[in-house]
Amino acid sequence: MTGKRDDLLNMLCDLSDLSALVAGSENIENFLQRTVALVSGHLGTPVCSIYLYDETADELVLKATVGLNPEAVGRVRMGSGQGLVGTVMATRQPVCEGRASNNPQFRYFPETDELQYESFLAVPIQKGVVKIGVLVVQHATPDYFETSDVMALKATGAQLAAVLENARLLMDLQRMCSIPERPVDDLSFIKGQSASGGFAFARATIWGRSHGRLVAEPAVDDSGTMADFLRAVKKTGEQLNALQQQCAERLPESAALIFAAHFMMLKDPKFIDRMQAQIEKGDPASRAVREVARYYLDLFADSPHPYIREKVSDIEDLAGRLLNNLVPPSPDGNGDSHGRVVIARELYPSELLKLAAESVAGIVLANGGVTSHVAIICRSLKIPMVVVQCPDLMLLPEATPVLVDGEVGNVYVDPSVDIIARFDARNQAREQVTAQKAPVRVGSAHTRDGTRVDLLANINLLGELPLAREMDAAGIGLYRTEFPFLIRPSLPSETEQYLVYRQVVAAMGDKPVVFRTLDLGGEKTPAYTDTAKEANPELGLRSIRFTLAYRDIFEQQVRAILRAAAASDSVGIMFPLISSVDDFLLARQVVGDCLDRLKSDGLDHNDHPAIGMMVELPAVVETMAEFAAEADFFAVGTNDFVQYMLGVDRGNKRVADYYRPEHPSVLRALARVVRVAGDHGKPISICGEMAHDESMIPFLLGIGIRRLSIDPQFMPAVHQRIAGLELGPCRDHARALLAVGSIAEVHNVMAQFQDR
Repeated sequence: MTGKRDDLLNMLCDLSDLSALVAGSENIENFLQRTVALVSGHLGTPVCSIYLYDETADELVLKATVGLNPEAVGRVRMGSGQGLVGTVMATRQPVCEGRASNNPQFRYFPETDELQYESFLAVPIQKGVVKIGVLVVQHATPDYFETSDVMALKATGAQLAAVLENARLLMDLQRMCSIPERPVDDLSFIKGQSASGGFAFARATIWGRSHGRLVAEPAVDDSGTMADFLRAVKKTGEQLNALQQQCAERLPESAALIFAAHFMMLKDPKFIDRMQAQIEKGDPASRAVREVARYYLDLFADSPHPYIREKVSDIEDLAGRLLNNLVPPSPDGNGDSHGRVVIARELYPSELLKLAAESVAGIVLANGGVTSHVAIICRSLKIPMVVVQCPDLMLLPEATPVLVDGEVGNVYVDPSVDIIARFDARNQAREQVTAQKAPVRVGSAHTRDGTRVDLLANINLLGELPLAREMDAAGIGLYRTEFPFLIRPSLPSETEQYLVYRQVVAAMGDKPVVFRTLDLGGEKTPAYTDTAKEANPELGLRSIRFTLAYRDIFEQQVRAILRAAAASDSVGIMFPLISSVDDFLLARQVVGDCLDRLKSDGLDHNDHPAIGMMVELPAVVETMAEFAAEADFFAVGTNDFVQYMLGVDRGNKRVADYYRPEHPSVLRALARVVRVAGDHGKPISICGEMAHDESMIPFLLGIGIRRLSIDPQFMPAVHQRIAGLELGPCRDHARALLAVGSIAEVHNVMAQFQDR
């Protein structure tokens, strides 16, 4: 394998091999066999095997091999901890042996004929904390594998995890659900809350019902022959390939197969062959699709694991596509979501990504709440979205015309001609103004008296980088690394993260880039982590607590950042939700350990990153001097800072009036934090909604803030606001605000400043 490392990296960087394997395999077994052949070829080893974890039996089962006796497939089983392969699964750590038979854990299975292969290397295949299996390579030459080979195989296993997890799920499971519909009257205008700006007017489709209803409801006109079914399967595969390509183009972070479960079900004999068997017995094709889909829905829906239950929507979606390709829908009937306004109770980020691939016109969430990460992704993708408290919208008939006004948060059901004309005129005027505007370069703003304020960009997705460059942002003050995790169906590998982060660093040239480590947990918990549901997730295992608990995930990310920043002199790593100096030092030590390993592995990396932290918790205020002695820089995350200072859930409409960024305690705490950072000569920035709140900018400048980190679309307005201010009056304004003790008095002071 030594000397073939470049081949391996080429395989990891180019996912087309894996995509082609999934799309081109006849069934799951064939896919697994082609996978081991691909890995064996790239790594130059005579033996490559995949063992998948059977959760019911708590055993590893040999499912595919190149080099071992093929008759051993399906027959070789071992418990977790048994043999070298079982040890890998039990410890979740690689095992590399130069003479495997000398290891006391070695267990020989005669049916494999493996004694001739002395060198043994195996790595776990896992998705977060979920066990999937073990990937093994073997060679006859003793002491054949090196440290670089271990790293390479770990990266390969991580790359395969998402697709293999779906293969494993489709080789088990058991139970189902259905969805009603009734007509709804008296819905014409619903006032809601804007989550993502923009305007959309299109026919509606109900997420989770249009395809779900096709599967759940008996049809009076079931039809279709075997030839019709095979054509539908072929067409569905082609559609999924096209959607996957659109996803990769629009969101490079989603490079892994987000439709992996769909592809694997199309290859699964227990899914497709079962349908064919029913058709051969005389059932119409559409009835066969419905009945088999219902069986699988039952299997997945009863699972205790959320990452498996989430697959229910994948089954409904795939079966719905098959049915639509069997019997094309009427123009007003159930189809895909292309060009539609999608109405949903809630959406996972991964589901939102699939909707983006289908170019939805707009989104309405009908349950009255939206998690911030879904709203941020919508804004990044420029999909209008409104949140309303109106569950009855879920009962609208398919294809009802709906107008979404994402600018003010209104939804119009079957709007009148006058309303449509008014919105068309408004949007035409806006497009004309936009077309006439020259690009605005706003990276550094200056007050009227010449004080410089750097405007840094908050970046969520790679698609926002061109706008940040166009506006000449002073750098990236906050790259939210969790979004590539949230929009994917599986944990991204170190290599996949490296490829994303490398683009971020390259796009900004010599300008500073700050990577915030994973802010997962709370409302941002991917299903594949399989973490326990918490009664109070915002105070639970989230952010730095999550990554310190899952150190392997943390180390993979830090290594990816350091490698991506190898050629940069201005990269920072920032930890979220730090509550004590002890936590900060522990997290910083992880970076130090990663630096040591990268150096010993001989990999190019940045060996001098700035190490900073988010200021989000009240606990930091009283110990700010101690933090300033350790951290290289700070960023105040005002959304969480206000939430935790005031004990207010900012996503809860019932207590929204208590969420007050202008609260005297918040203002005084901010002033103190900024003053201590300045006294120690440590840079500090403001991010969150307060950073682009034009009413708060004079106060922020007055207490000493000279860096604002904001979403690129807010930069022109913030630049203009700063250009109209003078520093002296801003300082006076800040002193006046810090001198009052009630919200009412704060409002009076702010009103007086605005009237100047």
